[in-house]
Amino acid sequence: MLLMLLACTGPETNPDDTGPAGDSTDSGAQDAWPEGLAELAELSSGECPEMSTSGTTTFTSSGETRTVTVLVPKDVSSDSQVVFFFHGLMDPGSTPDPTGYMATALNLQQVADDNDAILILPESPTRTEFGQTFFLWDVEGSTDHDMVLFDDLRTCAYQAHGPDMSRLSALGFSGGALFTTLVASQRADTLSSFVEMSGGADLDVVISDSLVAAYETPSWTLPALLWSGGAEDVWPNSSFALVDFSAGTDTLQDNLVGDGHFVVRCLHEQGHTITNPEWSSAITWVNAHRFGQGSPFDGDISALPSTCEVAAR
Repeated sequence: MLLMLLACTGPETNPDDTGPAGDSTDSGAQDAWPEGLAELAELSSGECPEMSTSGTTTFTSSGETRTVTVLVPKDVSSDSQVVFFFHGLMDPGSTPDPTGYMATALNLQQVADDNDAILILPESPTRTEFGQTFFLWDVEGSTDHDMVLFDDLRTCAYQAHGPDMSRLSALGFSGGALFTTLVASQRADTLSSFVEMSGGADLDVVISDSLVAAYETPSWTLPALLWSGGAEDVWPNSSFALVDFSAGTDTLQDNLVGDGHFVVRCLHEQGHTITNPEWSSAITWVNAHRFGQGSPFDGDISALPSTCEVAAR
């Protein structure tokens, strides 16, 4: 059964020797902060969302009201990981709550509990093109607001729960995967790994005057799991394909391999959707990685689906 989803269709040394970003912490937390891991960003608007329990809430980031859904595991601790999930393009008319919808569709509370993971699902802004309004990330990078939102939520997750920040990963589907390319490019020193499901890089799209999901060489080596869905992995449809996610994923793969990153590429032939093996492998991937430690799959990918292979290096 397919999970049919609506979508497109080093840091400076702290002179005070306290904790990340000057925040006072115990010595154990300081010792656990790996060398090279980015300090916590100062909050853009001095505000965090409610993150003590699972739910959807709003807060102010970059002076704007933003929405986020957070799933907190039942036994959250300093060993818990943090996983950002970026949703794809959705119609506000039919799906006014995209992050709540994704949390329900993917049973993310159970995922959080089973994997000791704080799951963070930010909501993208809306955009209007050709008379249609939809949720879509700033995949051209025309402002820094979506990236600052990531920074704010990373800081807020640590302040709320003190999880293991060496186990923070990003994954996305469709338009959210394209934004994940920007996060991996610009915030590699915050990530243990990333996963893209129908994403890509350097896409030339008619609705944009600049490249969509423009690739930049990451500042840190990142293990990447990249999925695409074959010839029908396009948007909006095969007869009018403005975005070819398989081709875009090819480009991202080539860029990452050329920069020396470890990449596993996986294929399915189900088009623009998330399959159960795809989703399961994404969870397996984020569970396995820690910042700065390479990939345990480098040499053995038997735990991943048979349609996956290590990209040639």
